[in-house]
Amino acid sequence: MKKNSVKIWAIYLLAAGSLMACGTQDIQTGNLNVIPLPQEIVETPSAAPFVINSSTTICYEEGNEKLAGTARMLAGYIKEVTGTEVKIGTKAGKNCIILKVDPSITHKEGYELNVSVDVITLTGATEAGVFYGCQTIHKALPITDGKALASLPAGTVKDFPQYNYRGFMIDVGRHFFPKEYLKELIDVMALHNINYFHWHLTEDQGWRIEIKKYPKLTEVGSYRKETITAPGSGKFDGTPVSGYYTQEDAKEIVAYAAERFITVIPEIDMPGHMLAALASYPELGCTGGPYETATKFGVFKEVLCGGNPQTLQFAKDVVNELMDIFPDAPYIHIGGDECPKAEWMKCPKCQAKIKELGLHDTEEHSKENQLQVYFMNEVEKEIAKRGKKMLAWDEILEGNPNPETTTVMAWTGIKASVKAAQLGHSTIVCPISHLYFSNPGYNRLKGISSVERVYMFEPQSEKLTPEEKKNIIGVQGCIWTEWTKDSVKMEWQMMPRIAALSELQWCNPERKDLNGFLKRLRHQMDLYELYGYHYKEDIEDVTISVKPKGQDGIAVVELNTFDNASVYYTLDGSEPTSESLRYTEPFMINRTTTIKARAIRNGRESNVTEETLTYNLATMHSITPN
Repeated sequence: MKKNSVKIWAIYLLAAGSLMACGTQDIQTGNLNVIPLPQEIVETPSAAPFVINSSTTICYEEGNEKLAGTARMLAGYIKEVTGTEVKIGTKAGKNCIILKVDPSITHKEGYELNVSVDVITLTGATEAGVFYGCQTIHKALPITDGKALASLPAGTVKDFPQYNYRGFMIDVGRHFFPKEYLKELIDVMALHNINYFHWHLTEDQGWRIEIKKYPKLTEVGSYRKETITAPGSGKFDGTPVSGYYTQEDAKEIVAYAAERFITVIPEIDMPGHMLAALASYPELGCTGGPYETATKFGVFKEVLCGGNPQTLQFAKDVVNELMDIFPDAPYIHIGGDECPKAEWMKCPKCQAKIKELGLHDTEEHSKENQLQVYFMNEVEKEIAKRGKKMLAWDEILEGNPNPETTTVMAWTGIKASVKAAQLGHSTIVCPISHLYFSNPGYNRLKGISSVERVYMFEPQSEKLTPEEKKNIIGVQGCIWTEWTKDSVKMEWQMMPRIAALSELQWCNPERKDLNGFLKRLRHQMDLYELYGYHYKEDIEDVTISVKPKGQDGIAVVELNTFDNASVYYTLDGSEPTSESLRYTEPFMINRTTTIKARAIRNGRESNVTEETLTYNLATMHSITPN
């Protein structure tokens, strides 16, 4: 965002009243075009902005504790971004930011923001709507570092989300992350208007949540002796990994998220991905073990025994205790993915249960797949008793579950979300190809292309009818932590792609505009830097575009950055510096040349982008096959 500094004139001081004590001071004006982009923005450029200073008061409805909490957070945001400490109170007047609730606003998470010279009025349909409006104020503010006063331009915003479920998943099973760090990640989610934190709590490599009825799950299953160093390497680091969340820790995370209007959805993945549980209680498996918490990553044949009544009771006990820890979660996620049936095909208990249920192979579903559906349905009944719904990965569709009781999280591909929606399931879209931010293959995409892949994805496939599209209830990004051990890589995988994700979740798809998004992305990344987050820096690299000009073998070279930063380049193979040629317009070359370019922003250099154009008789000429 461009920050425009202007001087306060005497007449302006009279209009702003409360600035009299500040004397002549610079003002930087923000921009209401934030990420995610609001549904409707009407600016009033002829009107004076609202200037925030030490006399500004955030006013909320007396007795509304949720609004009081949001007012405190907004005051914190303003202090962080502008350096100005504002007041909080319940009596409105001039120079106030007024927070209030009006249920007549149509969408339950919608809000209206009105900015004038004297007052900002933020009205939400609910307290959640007010919170999202405060996030818009937060992101619209210029970053002034306390060196100038911040102002918001006069105008109005009317806003609401495209999807009710806007999720982000973090896997703590493969690698454990402390609760204080999870709170930081919840703050990142709040910054992007995300309202569901999908907490993947168990894996083959570690059980991370305390279950009091089964203490060995954390005593044994939260520990593994070492970890493989790289995919297929066969080498291990010899470093133990351990850690789990007590039930009090989990409740603390739930409360922290709730203050930011984020609901925590817990996941216990079953009946596959259960080696940590089997290492703790080997009698739950088909063979009785022995088992060991996994030190490698992948899909393992050792799974919960689908025909053992004791195993089913274990699953029911765990989800019941989980629902006590997460009382406000509307969903309980029980996995259902990547569960090989090789052990079930040999297991006497599984085969006896299949016979008892009268299951038979069909053209679409094996009897073992149908046994998994039985197992999951029995767990689902336990969840339904508590007034909640079951969430599961899209492999659950292999057994034809009930659309009325099963919400599907479609991860294996776009076809899965189409299938789930066509079968009538409420569907959350999170394909590995676009929204798995930790996927090694797609993480090879760099710069703008990595963001573009997320931003240009359309969650509602054109293969769906208008009625079927209504079954797409949400969109989610995911980070799996096989190779994510620390906060730097976690954040590198999240940002800036989570900004593109937030627009998929929130914005009107008809207004999708990559170039407009990239212009707004600069300020979002400045906020990341302000808060100490580690975004993926290759977004700042130069993009080199080479195209032919006519038929004479001449190449036209363009050098671009997403934020129009200053670009310096060389054509002799040397490293570009601020003393090199500065790019101002496309240029032409007609010989073998190595182009090197880098962007420089406020003295900070990007990586060097390099492109070698090797000339021969065909270079930059059209070729006609003979």
